[in-house]
Amino acid sequence: MTDPAVEDPPGGPEEHGPLRLPLSPVSGDRVRPWSVVVTVLGAVAVLVASPSGYAAVLGVVAALTLVVVLGWPAVGASRSPLASSVVLAIAGVAMLAATVRDDLRWLPAAVALGMVAAFFHQLLRPPPREGLVLSLLAALGGLVLLACGALLVVSTHEPGSRPVIVVAMLAVAVGVAGDLLAPVRVLRPFLGFVVLLAGMGVAALTVSWSDQLTTLGALGIGAAAATISWSLRRVLALQPALLGGLGQAAVGCGSVLFAGALVRLFTILL
Repeated sequence: MTDPAVEDPPGGPEEHGPLRLPLSPVSGDRVRPWSVVVTVLGAVAVLVASPSGYAAVLGVVAALTLVVVLGWPAVGASRSPLASSVVLAIAGVAMLAATVRDDLRWLPAAVALGMVAAFFHQLLRPPPREGLVLSLLAALGGLVLLACGALLVVSTHEPGSRPVIVVAMLAVAVGVAGDLLAPVRVLRPFLGFVVLLAGMGVAALTVSWSDQLTTLGALGIGAAAATISWSLRRVLALQPALLGGLGQAAVGCGSVLFAGALVRLFTILL
């Protein structure tokens, strides 16, 4: 028998009541306004900074990193959010410092520093270390996002990176269509397809104005960037921290940084 408290209404846009913990699947389909706004603003900021080169993109990524450092431990349900933020801050500074070189020589060392700090912090906690796994996962998940952001910055050293960044960031921005359409019940099974088409559509428009990328390459970048960015936000939609503005902002910034790994990959391949 279905619980009427979590049963979906019969179709169309839904009216949600106040969110309560634990979150129901219906509550997870509520639009997270700050997540949408921050995702679009972050992607546009990277897009605008990219013509100016390394220093400008570094500044934007540093700002996005700061939001992730502050909000991600709560999103990951860390039992020691302040200490987890300190760990992410140390690793984030090290990773961004490593982007001065374009050969990524020091980036693995910076990631390793963050991992060692995350485990060492848990050793310092007095037993019983309740929530040990959650705290470690929160820290390590944040390290992945920060490393992706560092890869985005490093990509600006490559002469052919700008068109890749443009297509990827536009795709990330239009990928919020999946977030905005989530409350519409009939579209939920097709949200991934909608995001995929949106990313490919904006990529096709962009490549029609420039000959710096092949059509196939642009479509691949658009599809991958829009999908992976939206998927991160979708997977985390039921996290309790997304009830607050900081948690939503952290996920939005993280979804922009997450696309940095794809930017680096396509910059090398194309």
